[in-house]
Amino acid sequence: MRICRLVIISTIIFLQIDKVNSQNLSINVVTQNAGVVKKGELIFFEIVINNTSSVKVVPGFKVRPQITFPNTLVDVQNKGHVLPEGWQIISNTKGVVVLTNGTDVIGQNEKRSILISIKGIGLGGPSTIMGNMLFSNGITPGNVPGIALNGDLLADNISTSTVKVVK
Repeated sequence: MRICRLVIISTIIFLQIDKVNSQNLSINVVTQNAGVVKKGELIFFEIVINNTSSVKVVPGFKVRPQITFPNTLVDVQNKGHVLPEGWQIISNTKGVVVLTNGTDVIGQNEKRSILISIKGIGLGGPSTIMGNMLFSNGITPGNVPGIALNGDLLADNISTSTVKVVK
């Protein structure tokens, strides 16, 4: 009976320690204006990064979200974005945008909202915009892949939205 209690107590302590050491980030991508943009006009898509940990911060240059969009329908603009202080776009190639949290340390239970400006260039859709939570090695400039945070949940590391370009 004593051995059984010891195992249960040890398991509870282990789970509590693991909870303290674990951390999760989530990503959510939402296209404004219900995802409809007129050809030649601009709208934003919003990326929300959420640190759901109540005890751990996310260090700078650790978050490297990648956004894939239909480059035959929309083009990511070179200006007009609204980025939190410390964040930057580290790559904007045809159809893929990669960001970094740069010098921004994301506190416990904090989120960051990023607005990326896109322009309708071709008619069609709805087509998918996909956000994928990636991580870097935590070293400037934040473009080298790294391991996920301890305890990160893969289920909320992908988010999709749609965009449709009309006349």
